[in-house]
Amino acid sequence: MKKEEIMKITPLTPENKICFFGYYDKKQISYDGRYFLFLMVDFQDREPEENDRADIFIGEIETGKYEKLDETYAWNFQQGCMLSWLSDEEVIYNIRIGKEFFSKIYNIRNGKTKIIERPVSCVFPEKKIALSLNFSRLAKWRPGYGYEGGIDKYEKEKWPENDGIYFVDLMENKYKLIIPLYRMLEFRKEEEIKNSYGWFNHTLFNRDAKRFCFVNRWKERLDQPHKTRFITSDIYGNEIYDLIDSYLISHFDWKDDKEIVVWAEIKRDYGFWIFEDKTKKYKKISDKMQKGDGHSSFSKDKKFILYDTYPVENYQYLKIFDIENDEEITIGKFYSIPEIKGTPIRCDLHPRWEDKNKITIDSTHENYRRSYLIEIGGLIEKRVY
Repeated sequence: MKKEEIMKITPLTPENKICFFGYYDKKQISYDGRYFLFLMVDFQDREPEENDRADIFIGEIETGKYEKLDETYAWNFQQGCMLSWLSDEEVIYNIRIGKEFFSKIYNIRNGKTKIIERPVSCVFPEKKIALSLNFSRLAKWRPGYGYEGGIDKYEKEKWPENDGIYFVDLMENKYKLIIPLYRMLEFRKEEEIKNSYGWFNHTLFNRDAKRFCFVNRWKERLDQPHKTRFITSDIYGNEIYDLIDSYLISHFDWKDDKEIVVWAEIKRDYGFWIFEDKTKKYKKISDKMQKGDGHSSFSKDKKFILYDTYPVENYQYLKIFDIENDEEITIGKFYSIPEIKGTPIRCDLHPRWEDKNKITIDSTHENYRRSYLIEIGGLIEKRVY
């Protein structure tokens, strides 16, 4: 079977415009498959500053027509403005008003909006709940993931008692601090901890939104590499579990309510692992799966894992791992602008499952940021079980 028969790639965003969506843990296309979301900016060669705006657009899959919904000053090149679908009628994204960050719910049918009192780091649309972080702290300690222009009231505190992860009720527009950063000191006994500044990043609900995972990172100085621990918790912040005995931990996705795929270094072995929440049980997915880091996520039927690579000789590879056949399949490779490699303005593919046969990515293989739809129906259909 020819490659063009198993994969079709179509640009989603406008030609010769700098556009992207963001992270790999969110859907770019609406649940009914009719619309797609994206950001448009006017530069891609530096990090965004306080007065740099990103315009938020919605487009039609069938016609390719698009229109501007809103704009935001709370964005970065890695995760955008956390733009997410809450339903086929509502989207949510982060904004800045003055020196404070919020999120906004926008109804695409009637244009009605609602300001939420916290910015969101992840949402669970079915329950209309979210988690929130301090994006000003991230801007300082993890460039590329925070937002400029805000004020961190806890900037001078290493492990604040009054800042951390917040639970947000989107219906009631209420929030509560559930895991203060200082709680991590119950788990962290490393020698450098007392002189280090800690932060949280990368929150993600499990499949029933009763628990979530996140990373706790820290370092003493801005010019140092950070250390990472992978943590899980219930949504009240009561049942916290330091899951993985490693300091080199990266991207992850929940397989179900209990198991998580995580890229990590375990006993000097690098790769993708399955960890069982609240236990010390884990196993490597396969030695046939790439050892290098990538943004991984499960297909809805749990038969496939979608992931990418960082640039290899200026190309990023898009892959699927067929779990039942224990086979790694390379879907394609995409040129990556070498000047931005390894920087906070890099353009990872951040592959996103849209449905069983459709994936979206962000890429610079045309020398500017653009979102693409990849249809892999032929590839999936030819797998035999």
